[in-house]
Amino acid sequence: MAETDPVTTAILDAAVIEFERHGFRRVALDEVARRAKVSRMTIYRRFAGRDELVTAVIDRENAVLFSDIANELKNAGPQSNYYVEAFTSAIMRLRRHRVLNRMITEEPALTLQLAHRHYPAVLERMADALRVMFPTGFAERIGAEAVDELADTILRYAAMALLLPSARPLTTVADIRAFATSHFLPSLPTALRERELAATLSWRA
Repeated sequence: MAETDPVTTAILDAAVIEFERHGFRRVALDEVARRAKVSRMTIYRRFAGRDELVTAVIDRENAVLFSDIANELKNAGPQSNYYVEAFTSAIMRLRRHRVLNRMITEEPALTLQLAHRHYPAVLERMADALRVMFPTGFAERIGAEAVDELADTILRYAAMALLLPSARPLTTVADIRAFATSHFLPSLPTALRERELAATLSWRA
């Protein structure tokens, strides 16, 4: 993510706090300006309005989130299945996120609206995170197309787990991992599963 100037950072930091307290729809830019110690006009010089500010906040928080997911799995060492662990980590971290979780649970319509508008950027961030979290050379073995396809599948099943009701609890890490193993993993295209198996065997050798 591109670096921002200190004033823009202050505005985004203030917006995160206000969004956490009041939700995305009910935040007034005057409150954001007051917390950031800038004028309302200063906000408008950087963001066309509240919608653009919301987009900037979510983009920044997504960048941090996916980076944290990648580092968490990379530092955890070898996994039994990187697909399942990437999915499980994404769900659990989203649920712990102070702003993104509130948006998903309290404003699902806004979540879907923003997903439609910014899906390519979110997909790219997820794919980049996968490349970091995989063992060295793993992403290259399965290929760029497979990594992008995996990122897309993770995001689609994450939306299902986060936004739709479930017949079984999806609360704990074990719950999410079981869901991923039973539903998400079999949904991967056969070619992708075969490439993963071959790459895993090669890596372990």
